[in-house]
Amino acid sequence: MTEIHLGSMSSTTKATIVIPAYNEAAVIGRCLEGVYKTVESGEFEVIVVCNGCTDNTAGIVAERFPLVKLLETPVASKVGALNYADAEAGYFPRIYLDADLSVSTDSLRDLISPLQDVKALASCGRMEINASRSNAAVRAFYRVWQYNSYFEQGKFGGLFAVSESGHARISPFPDVLNDDELVRRKFYSTERAFVESCSFKMTAPSTLDGLIKIRLRAIRGTVQLEKMGYANGDGGSRQRLAKFISRILRKPTVWLSLPVYLLISIYIRCKGILSRPGKPGSWERDETSREYA
Repeated sequence: MTEIHLGSMSSTTKATIVIPAYNEAAVIGRCLEGVYKTVESGEFEVIVVCNGCTDNTAGIVAERFPLVKLLETPVASKVGALNYADAEAGYFPRIYLDADLSVSTDSLRDLISPLQDVKALASCGRMEINASRSNAAVRAFYRVWQYNSYFEQGKFGGLFAVSESGHARISPFPDVLNDDELVRRKFYSTERAFVESCSFKMTAPSTLDGLIKIRLRAIRGTVQLEKMGYANGDGGSRQRLAKFISRILRKPTVWLSLPVYLLISIYIRCKGILSRPGKPGSWERDETSREYA
């Protein structure tokens, strides 16, 4: 593991932001531009961990963002990158951010506010989905998917923060496919804060194949967690399904998209059951959402 650059920090640093990056040359600039757009001097310690990169992700970070603490490891592993960054990080709260997401400095400030006030051990924000470049089937899927009752308490996927006490509960990260869901399940609902004023943007896959890849990975990751004994503490599946159906029934504008959503969901479930899981450490990833960054 090689440290490329260490940016100077000040005594006013509020939090550490950890960004794992695997071949993210297309999106890392967009991600870091959002983080730094209105940042105050020394406000955040930002660590980017290039893990197994074969593109110019590290070069872009080093050239355009000299204050970033840039780390490299030849091992392509997201959880490995998170643990590596944790060993080098110096501040709490700690924010974990996926490189393909976009979030503003103000949203990051809001995200850590309940942790600084000791009102929660972990916090998450509100995901916005940009499906403007997606095909009709993908847009229909997300038009329905966004009403899942899972989002009532925010979205841990891709962006969350923990206090020092919360971090002690999740670190070190085990070798799992769905690290975001693992973190969510590590805390009771009363220990998590949903910060609605913290919004972050996810670019949806442009093709159905890309959508299937990321949804299949999420499902396999959830199954893995359940086999490891990490139960979902936010109610049973029937209760969550009932809430989801109730929401859809109150939204006539999405009824036409429901058959598409159901067909895609059933196909992904069947594919997950019939296909063999990938090799340990394998990662189904959509590349189409990165093409227009």
